[in-house]
Amino acid sequence: MSAKAADVARLAGVSVSTVSLVLNGNGRISAKTIEQVRAAAAQLNYVPNAQASGLRRRITHRIALVVPDIGNSVYVSIAKSIQQVAKAKGYYVSLVSTDGIEGADIDALQLLHGGQVDGMVLISLKSSRALEQGLKHLQKPICVIGRVPGNLGVDNVQANSDQGVRLAVEHLLGLGRRRLVFINGPLDTNPAVQRLEGYRQSIRAAGLEERLVTAEFTLEGGYAAAEEALNSYPNADALVCANDLLGIGALKWLRQRKIRVPEDIAVSGMDDIRECEICSPALTSVALHAAERGRMAAQMLFDRLSGASTGSPIRVVLEPTLRVRESTGGQP
Repeated sequence: MSAKAADVARLAGVSVSTVSLVLNGNGRISAKTIEQVRAAAAQLNYVPNAQASGLRRRITHRIALVVPDIGNSVYVSIAKSIQQVAKAKGYYVSLVSTDGIEGADIDALQLLHGGQVDGMVLISLKSSRALEQGLKHLQKPICVIGRVPGNLGVDNVQANSDQGVRLAVEHLLGLGRRRLVFINGPLDTNPAVQRLEGYRQSIRAAGLEERLVTAEFTLEGGYAAAEEALNSYPNADALVCANDLLGIGALKWLRQRKIRVPEDIAVSGMDDIRECEICSPALTSVALHAAERGRMAAQMLFDRLSGASTGSPIRVVLEPTLRVRESTGGQP
């Protein structure tokens, strides 16, 4: 028997009208209430659509790709790989960008519940109880790229990004740098947590002082973080950036201040996006193989859709690769 709005309201401890407001995106509702309603709806597999049961049985020949930011080169590479696999299978790809909006990835799961797509590849930067509940009660195939909340039993492709940071730090230590500042992303995101752990392990092993700055994972964030890093740690001789956008933003600030890279300070990034090769100086980066993660996630999803894969959830971890360029003393 299908769940009703009243069932969701009862489980969440709110009124039916509040359930409607939350799931339809209307009204001013507290973040706590929104989280409760979404978690309850996910747990009950509730779809606010009278035609949902019919739609759920229909094959659409369409999958969804949910990304945090459609403008980020990493997600563009992933999307291209998924598109190539889907096209070969006779499927279309619906692209959903959550744009960092709280709970938007959970809302996107309704595409599966409502039958608009046959499967989904989900990239989510943050874990939450509501997302965990939503993934737990899915009836259709999904593959998550990145860390899975609560170690849920869904197919999963990850990059070993903490090891990636260790590669960057060891590279800089090998060059004789000893005053490394780590420019990280927001600490409420999974990538930032993993990459901070990699930095801390390497710095502690070397017996050095931790030097940390936090910013958004953007060019603007890197630009502002470079200023904060040099103001807080004026003798810094290396900036270890948690992604390439931070690194390229930092390079711009350093160039404007006529601080030489790598002579005065070395800079490294992570992700190895195409812009690393054309910025000045070219940015040393750790490749996390975005295109390959996308290809593998798509293949895992289509294996589930076709019935070729029916066993336990598959988990794949890709190892990083260091790409040395001018920003740490590599050849142009």
